[in-house]
Amino acid sequence: MENLEKLDVAIRKNCGQVQLKNSIEISGNGENKITKVLTAVATPIIENVSVGNSEINFDGEVVYDLLVILENGEITPLSEKSKFNYVYENKEIVEGASVEIIPNLVDLSSSPKNEEFVFNSLIDFDIYQITQTCDLSCAVCPEGVFAKEEELSFFSMVDTNTYQTSINFEFQKDSKVNRIMYVKNYACIKSIMPSVDYFVVTGEIYSNIVYMNEEGVIKSMVKENIFSEEVEAKGIDKDCVVQGRVKVGEGVVQENQDGNKFLVEIPLCIETQIFCKRVKNCVSDAYNTKFEVQLTTSSLIEEEFVAIKQIDENILTNFSLTDNMPKIDKILAVIPTNIRIVNQIVKDGELLIEGIGSINLIYYTEDEEGNNVLNSVDVDFPFSLSVSLSDLQENSNVLSNIVFGDVNVKSKRGLELEILAEVKLNFNLSKQNISSLTTDIVLGEEKPMKDYALEIYLAKSNQTLWDIGKELNQDVTEITNQNKDLTIPLNDGDKIVCYNQLENKVE
Repeated sequence: MENLEKLDVAIRKNCGQVQLKNSIEISGNGENKITKVLTAVATPIIENVSVGNSEINFDGEVVYDLLVILENGEITPLSEKSKFNYVYENKEIVEGASVEIIPNLVDLSSSPKNEEFVFNSLIDFDIYQITQTCDLSCAVCPEGVFAKEEELSFFSMVDTNTYQTSINFEFQKDSKVNRIMYVKNYACIKSIMPSVDYFVVTGEIYSNIVYMNEEGVIKSMVKENIFSEEVEAKGIDKDCVVQGRVKVGEGVVQENQDGNKFLVEIPLCIETQIFCKRVKNCVSDAYNTKFEVQLTTSSLIEEEFVAIKQIDENILTNFSLTDNMPKIDKILAVIPTNIRIVNQIVKDGELLIEGIGSINLIYYTEDEEGNNVLNSVDVDFPFSLSVSLSDLQENSNVLSNIVFGDVNVKSKRGLELEILAEVKLNFNLSKQNISSLTTDIVLGEEKPMKDYALEIYLAKSNQTLWDIGKELNQDVTEITNQNKDLTIPLNDGDKIVCYNQLENKVE
């Protein structure tokens, strides 16, 4: 039997979560100070990750995108960046492991300070590592030992891939643009289909554009676009599993020459891990006719990776303005600002998800003189979803991601809101199986010789010749040679004759 030097078994493990606070002070455009913040969105971005022994060092930035009113009355967008870095220590971190760090914005608040506004963001970083278990080997049988082998299948991570591209599309505008005020892009993966030496990633991009038209009115539009990218990956085939995530860069939106379309260019970064299925024959049992056999076994954790799954869901909820919030007379723009999952449970074949969504509304309130006053309000709403997924089991590990699609808001009597939010859910599924692996076979004490020449054995239903050979301490080939009329499968009560060779004793 081939000696397997190592088992490159890929295991994804949650190594914990860290929380980081980030702050920035923003005053205005240099000439005019901020008097009012209409919209504020914070986007954490991981830039560099390095893995050492028992620690991960990562850094990045938080991008703050604002829509504000300056003291001269101008409505203008502002974008500022604030750097961060963190060293995460954990004894389970393995040097050389593939690490995935997923940032989630928990909270964003702002407050005036002298002539500036201070923005504080709270960010959770979920940390995962994928390691290769290489310290286990299948046992090799000594000469004369009969071995029973079973097929052992497992996944190995054969490669990681970072693919960068740019998606370009255009769409009709509903009015002429004076100025583009704010752009936010979201993307999600729908599927990753492996083939021979490449895989195809398909997904969706949502662009939320806030602009001012020629009449000076703020408006918003949402556009969905499908993308499909073929990524080269030498050595993979259709039986491999590719899992990954997509990151959206800073997009560019402009008008065409005729002024009737938006031209959009969005950079995408698709980060994937490639897992290939391996199959090895390993010893599951062994015996010898003359000596006792001692087996050394170890537990083997096998990770069964399942391809990405994507689900579209709708969240319908209501929100009531408080007494200190100005009444809504006309909604101008709806801006999704953040959505995150706070809890998920696998139960009865379904995935129960709880989370919090946040949107911003820019609207008019009519004052006592009949003038339109520009206001905005941040709306946070909890949600709960029950998702049915094929291949989902109680021992499944689910790595989830959620992004906004289109969001529609209706105002009732200016104080109550009906919110219909389309969301895109992505799931990387895997499940862990624990099996026993024979890592060593050693011959022990000599067995006592049988003192009778003939033995008749009555078979039991579902027994195999291996079971009988081990119980009778005989070579399976000898049993079949001595019982020419034996039929397989064995029936309950089938007679098996076994002739034992006796040693002649010399006095």
